[in-house]
Amino acid sequence: MTTPRATYRLQLEPRFGFASARAAIPYFVELGISHLYLSPILQAAAGSTHGYDVIDPERVSRELGGDEELAALTQVAREAGLAILLDIVPNHMSIDTGRTGVPGNRWWLDVLENGAASFYAHVFDVDWTTGDDRILLPVLGERYGRALSQGQLAIVRAGGTFEVRAGELRLPLSPRSIGAIVRRAGDRIRHAELAFLGDTLCALSVEHGPVARARRHRDKAVLLRRLAELGEVCARAIDDELAATNKDPADLDSVLESQNYRLAHWSVAGSQLGYRRFFDITSLVGLRNEDPEVFAASHARILGWLADGSIDGVRFDHVDGLREPQGYLARLREAAPNAWIVVEKIVARGRDCRRCGRPTAPPVTSSSITWASCWSIRVRSER
Repeated sequence: MTTPRATYRLQLEPRFGFASARAAIPYFVELGISHLYLSPILQAAAGSTHGYDVIDPERVSRELGGDEELAALTQVAREAGLAILLDIVPNHMSIDTGRTGVPGNRWWLDVLENGAASFYAHVFDVDWTTGDDRILLPVLGERYGRALSQGQLAIVRAGGTFEVRAGELRLPLSPRSIGAIVRRAGDRIRHAELAFLGDTLCALSVEHGPVARARRHRDKAVLLRRLAELGEVCARAIDDELAATNKDPADLDSVLESQNYRLAHWSVAGSQLGYRRFFDITSLVGLRNEDPEVFAASHARILGWLADGSIDGVRFDHVDGLREPQGYLARLREAAPNAWIVVEKIVARGRDCRRCGRPTAPPVTSSSITWASCWSIRVRSER
């Protein structure tokens, strides 16, 4: 790791990705910089021009060029004597659910499909203790009742996949609610296996323990795969049942109310939201990086790059947005002992900047971290 002498920040986006950055390296060398400072490069929501709305921390952005182009950039930079710093986003992820042919945040989609029984229920800062354990989604342009009565909401099927559609929005259906629809279809055409699959989907476990979660996901995958294999007669029966449900607002409402989320008008976000968002941006859900397992999953690629020398350091802002900022920094320093770590802190007018780097809790031990060695502060005034 080399301490930066001068940095040049690149705002990467689909029109200026890794290949464009690589082509400009002779210019950066001529400027005399020591480090390229890259905006976030993990997979962001479709159409993102900034990268801070990450949907997959395990994958490099395909719009920027993917792993191959990133490797080419780091190699050419290294050969030219330049190191790389990377902007990272430990506070939040985008709740983008994707569109037809465009993937969304698969961790979040799993939570919407399986609720507290999801493998990723602990990843996001969701309050599972409120009422019926459902996540409020303030995503509708109309009030829920009006959207329902005007036919703006519908349930559709594609093979063994079922989803709620609200305009361009795509949301997964709870397997148990799929079961009720499938069972009715099986009863109507007197197809014993179809009815059995429906009953078995309805009986999927909702327990939160690791064994029950694993069994639920195993059984769900087998049942939905078999459902997709049953043939045209069964598919047509299910589609007929879905069409009847979509035409009946009361029946459709019953299915939607049985989901692990509750659709609502965007205006209720400020008063009823059940998950921690980033400032007032409802589309960004807070990450629980105070959990070591979440930290490991969300930082695996970043720590790998720091370990193999692809990047020299990381920078992130809004440290206040983390539930345990001091603990996060200690964990990051322990995982990357030689990295250059920078935290940007926006300071309001009149605040004593000299106190920004002081921990409010008892000092951390020498075995974990010291604030002076890991937390550099860049201050800008809030106008």
